[in-house]
Amino acid sequence: MKIAFNNLKAQWDLIKDTCKEQIDELFERSNFILGDAVQKFEQLFATYTQTKYAVGVSNGTDALKLAAQALDLKGSIAVVIPANTFVSTILGLEQAWPNAEFKLVDCNEYHQIDTSKVEEYVAQGRHKFDHMVIIPVHLYGYVCDMEKINLIAENYNCLVLEDASQAHGAKFKDTLVGSLGKVAAFSLYPGKNLGAAGDAGVVTTSDPEVCGRLLLLRNIGSTKKYHHVVKGHNHRLDTLQAIILKEKMNYIEEWNNNRREVVKKYEELITNKLITLPRTPTDILPVHHIYPVLVDDRPKFQKHLDENDIQHGIHYPILIEEMGMYEASTPNERALDYSKRMVSLPIHPFMTDEEISYLCTTINNYK
Repeated sequence: MKIAFNNLKAQWDLIKDTCKEQIDELFERSNFILGDAVQKFEQLFATYTQTKYAVGVSNGTDALKLAAQALDLKGSIAVVIPANTFVSTILGLEQAWPNAEFKLVDCNEYHQIDTSKVEEYVAQGRHKFDHMVIIPVHLYGYVCDMEKINLIAENYNCLVLEDASQAHGAKFKDTLVGSLGKVAAFSLYPGKNLGAAGDAGVVTTSDPEVCGRLLLLRNIGSTKKYHHVVKGHNHRLDTLQAIILKEKMNYIEEWNNNRREVVKKYEELITNKLITLPRTPTDILPVHHIYPVLVDDRPKFQKHLDENDIQHGIHYPILIEEMGMYEASTPNERALDYSKRMVSLPIHPFMTDEEISYLCTTINNYK
């Protein structure tokens, strides 16, 4: 039996009839740029994330850049990000704040940013910078300790910009990610829990001034043709992608629940002590974008999965601090350890009981 890492075709099969009708209409009207579907998707996503505004953009990296620029910060800036995030987190923010100081912070046992280390850095730097910004990245469909992060932000006068690109629909104490900071960026890359048929992103906020700047920045500094009031970008969400995303919104909760059911079965059926399963932090409802297990001999385990036709991944084998263009003042030991031992197992809403049973049996047979 072959076990796929994801199944995007199954998503398309559910929405293709309604999408094709709207896409045909789109081509008839030729309303390709900021068409009606963009605004409808934005309204749906804002309601879904319990925010006042959502602004569709070109991709997740641009979402981070625009979210940062929309904060309109002046003076010196320090940015705190997790050491084990995808490189796009730092790349997008650097484009917005090229002169900022970036601090890579180690993760905790849940793969989320270590809030004690965040507070340590913020406490030391609060008088050195005009602004300090904390970037909680809700990795793998879990959620950072937002109660602690927001308390740190309040105590030290920091801003919070969420990177929620892997956590569409996840909750911290019944509050959805995307509404837990000043502004939040989401990637809508095809493989995400809510994914387009190409690159796309969205930014959420409940601040009308931030929203106003986002609308200008994504559209070449303009909300009215030929009236350009800031130096903006061409970072708009395609109408075609908005059609697909709008239809997938009808299924996001069902799909997230299906992922949770898959994980329940993993936790019941995987008994091999050589494999360390991820744990869910208290007070959160995860959406299991990635299911990261830890194993001491990763190449051997990967070979075992390959021989049994089980697709898998690694997130992320080379940390930002190991890349030539970046460095960390001190090594982030836990993040480095996890990056060498982590393997991502298949996880998607359409896995069958037979597939789950086969996968778990195969893993239990690993020696």
